[in-house]
Formats: sequence, C-alpha cells, structure tokens
Amino acid sequence: MSTAERVLIRQRDVAGCTVVDLAGRLNALTYGELRDNLIKLTLDQPRALIAQVDDLDIAAEPALAVFSAVRMRTDEWPSVPVLLVAHDPERHRMIAGSAIRRFVPVHTSLNAAIEAVAEPPPRRRRTAVFLPLPSSSHGARAFVQETCRDWNIRHRLEDALGIATELVENAITHAGTALEVRLELRTGYLTIAVRDEDPHPAVLRQRPSGRLQGYGLQVIAALSRAWGCSPAQDGGKIVWAVLSVGPRRLAPFPV
Repeated sequence: MSTAERVLIRQRDVAGCTVVDLAGRLNALTYGELRDNLIKLTLDQPRALIAQVDDLDIAAEPALAVFSAVRMRTDEWPSVPVLLVAHDPERHRMIAGSAIRRFVPVHTSLNAAIEAVAEPPPRRRRTAVFLPLPSSSHGARAFVQETCRDWNIRHRLEDALGIATELVENAITHAGTALEVRLELRTGYLTIAVRDEDPHPAVLRQRPSGRLQGYGLQVIAALSRAWGCSPAQDGGKIVWAVLSVGPRRLAPFPV
C-alpha cells in the first residue's frame, strides 16, 4: 500500500489520553490497517483514545464504522474509551447524525472530549516473561497462583490457571517465541493476557462437520467472560481472556 493509500497517524499524550490526528483517505483499502493501528494504541491503556478527524477524507459514511469496530474490539479489554473530535461544524453534524454516534461519542473540541472522559477504574498489573520452553507452562501457573493469592481472588484460581495454561502452551506451540504473561485486576474482572512475537492471529475455527477445532481456545472460550486477539505494537500479538471475579473491591495488597 502506497503512502497515498494510507491514513497517517500523528499521536501525542494529553492529560493521560492518547490523542491521534488522522490524515488521508478512509476507504475500504485503508479501513483494516487503521483499525489495527488504533487498537494497538489502546494496549498501553491510556485514559482514552481520542481521534481528531477534520483532516480525514471519509469516502462514505459506512467507513466511519472503523471507530465502532475499534471500540467493540477493545471494550472488554483493555477497556479504553474511544472518542472522536470534529472541529468543523459540517463534519461534526455529519458524524453526529450517523449511526456511529450510537457507539462512539463525537465532540467539537479536544478539551470537551477530555473533560468527558471518566476516570478509569483502579487497576493492578503484574507481568512475567518466559522462554518458549515446556517448563514455562509450570512457571506461568506458579505466577498466576501467587498473584491470585496476593490479590485475594483465589475463588477463581482454577479457571485462571486453566486459561493461563492454554494461552501459554498455545504460544509455545504455535509462536515459538519469547512470551510475556500479563495479569490485570480491575473491579470485578481479572484479565489474563499473553503476548508473543508471532503476528498471526489466534482463531477458533470450525471443521466442515461443525465441530470446533483447536481445543485450547475452546477451553478459553468456555471459561472466560470474553476473549480476543489484538495486534501488538512490536508486530506480534496479544491473546487475552477476561474472568469475572465478582463485585469485590480491590484489597490493599502489594502490587
């Protein structure tokens, strides 16, 4: 894809939010790359992702669905709100009058968008790096067990261990690269995420008979509230799953 066929992204941090200025033509050719690039920007969990779209040439109104696609792909995790800014009154009216407005709010200024962003819920996070070796599965289980104990969520330990084991063993088998296990706790939810350096997405496929293929992902889908695969900034991917751990508040354990 040539530079002329790309949407250029200029990003900066403002008040803890990732603000992106978009320029170029948004159409069927650029839709997928823009979606994936915006998803990558949410993985560091800023307060919000705010896209300024005045310089974006929108080929047709349905192309705006790229922003709702980003919102839906990141809603369960990393749970970062997506907002749009259109300073131009005509551009703002067009977006505000489209179906996208039901899913992604649009504001007339960056300041208004930032003021509309609610404070994110408190989160805890721990990470551990492992080599692509069979022994790493045992190491990841020990890491999850210790963390669940420290975070007082031992009532979901078995499910967390099952998900972590499948994610790590899938990464060892199919990616064969160093991997990072990330555990994250926000009120009511535990996320288990594994990053590897293989960009090929994890997909739960069905055979022609209709039977599910890929037992590991089937286990993850059965145990978790939601799971997904997101492109990582370094060209790899992050496969993640979210467990409900109940409405309890975060206990004051050390991170």
